[in-house]
Amino acid sequence: MPPLNALKAFEAVARHGTLARAAEELLVTPTAVGRHVRNLEDVLQIALFERDGGALRLTVPGRRYAGTVARALGEIADATDALRDSPGRTRIAVRAYTTFLVRWLIPRLASFQARYPEIEVTLSSGHDPVDFNRERVDAAIRYGRGIWPGLVAVQLFEDELVAFGPLGSRARLEHGAPAALLGETLIIHQRRPRDWADWLAAADMTGSPARTIAFDDLALVWQAVTDGLGIGLTQRRYLAAEVKAGRLEEVSDVVLRRGTSYYLTYPADTAARPALRTFAQWMQEEAGATKA
Repeated sequence: MPPLNALKAFEAVARHGTLARAAEELLVTPTAVGRHVRNLEDVLQIALFERDGGALRLTVPGRRYAGTVARALGEIADATDALRDSPGRTRIAVRAYTTFLVRWLIPRLASFQARYPEIEVTLSSGHDPVDFNRERVDAAIRYGRGIWPGLVAVQLFEDELVAFGPLGSRARLEHGAPAALLGETLIIHQRRPRDWADWLAAADMTGSPARTIAFDDLALVWQAVTDGLGIGLTQRRYLAAEVKAGRLEEVSDVVLRRGTSYYLTYPADTAARPALRTFAQWMQEEAGATKA
């Protein structure tokens, strides 16, 4: 038998198409994932991927093998869940963006577990849309306009982008005057490169900022702002706890709204599952309570 870690790494790379995304899911480095894949190819004496620069494409044998490995790992996971589950308990797996988990869902999850102890929620993070036919995920958070064929989309809250900085930033920036931000270092989220341009347009501002720093993860944007490196943009709901604790603040009254929201999504053919309905209803209640 090939090493199990090598099989898991191969299946993740086959599904995501890149070492980096597979590494993010497996919580290891891309180098480690690449080493596992090469070890598996050495054991099998077969090329599973064609390598063209940094791109990876499954070979024909690799594509066949990936489907079989995915099914086998799924059966192992199913058997493990069945063995662990006690009578009367239900488990649902939820995928969400890292910052959504850290800033919104995880701080509230204890109240769900206390209210519904018979439902166990497991969490994973990721940016890409979930393939519910291949991945062991029951529900996922998605950002957009709520139209995804075959999926139930439960709206949680509208995307409201606000500029934020350490406590005292608003007073320093002429009490929230948007023009003052052009003299600041603006922290950019690389996955949403249009955010600052759209926010400045909503503030009727033209011109370029004095300096920018870019990060590929919103969690890093948060850390940079917290450490005083500059001013960032974030979903207003994520900021509430930091404002209440007196650590961060909105530095302007301008709020960017583009008609997009955060949704809990799951396949329409699983919508009758009581645990999913319960979780979706609780998520909506929590989103409504935050809005209120």
